Amino acid sequence: MKDKVAIITGSAANIGRATALLFAKEGAKIVVTTKNNIKAGEEVVKTIKEQGGEAIFVQADLSTQKGVDILFKSTLDAYGTVDILVNNAGVTKGKDFLASTLEDWKSQFEDNFFSMVLCSQAAARIMLEKKAGVILNTTSIRGLEHGGRPTAMAYCTAKAAAISFTKNLAKELAPHIRVNAVAPGFTLTPNYDQDSPMVKGFIEGTLTKKWIRPEEIAQAFLYLAQAESVTGENLVVDAGYTTS
Repeated sequence: MKDKVAIITGSAANIGRATALLFAKEGAKIVVTTKNNIKAGEEVVKTIKEQGGEAIFVQADLSTQKGVDILFKSTLDAYGTVDILVNNAGVTKGKDFLASTLEDWKSQFEDNFFSMVLCSQAAARIMLEKKAGVILNTTSIRGLEHGGRPTAMAYCTAKAAAISFTKNLAKELAPHIRVNAVAPGFTLTPNYDQDSPMVKGFIEGTLTKKWIRPEEIAQAFLYLAQAESVTGENLVVDAGYTTS
């Protein structure tokens, strides 16, 4: 990972933050980016630099082509290339199916899937020129067969699309660019009400009976960034939830 340039989207907090810190510790130059959480993003860059690493912060809305262009221009201006892209940006907005609108569905696909497509296009153009690179996607157990959740159907469907996209993109960009994904299970973030009966039921349904730490998902991304014989895979890290 020494001196590799890694863009990690949605890296102001949670899984993205943990991945940025771990990759920086391994020697990568990090591009931290977020749409709204500016202060937290800047804090991640500050932490990386205090620990002896190198990083920049870019604010961008990656659901738009303009935002993607800003991100990649800023990266090339700073570092001249892109070696690793981690498509981690995304958000869950739950809503009952019959109450959901077309705009609800568009919004979830823009944040969780189309941003992934646009960033992957931009990264692939750079990586194909040098015939080397890694693209990693954050999917979800919610996108797996039998893993959906009725009150977040648009999100689940977008993540299912992300899993298919990962496998198809791996075929499209082989042999020079590897494409993989990590499908997290119930990861300990502020997004969950840990005391709610529903969430307690989620954790009870895992084999390990415990939350997954963001750092554990980051370790999965690090493995996939370095594993030269792995491509087209969706690595499930869910404490055994989909096995139980």
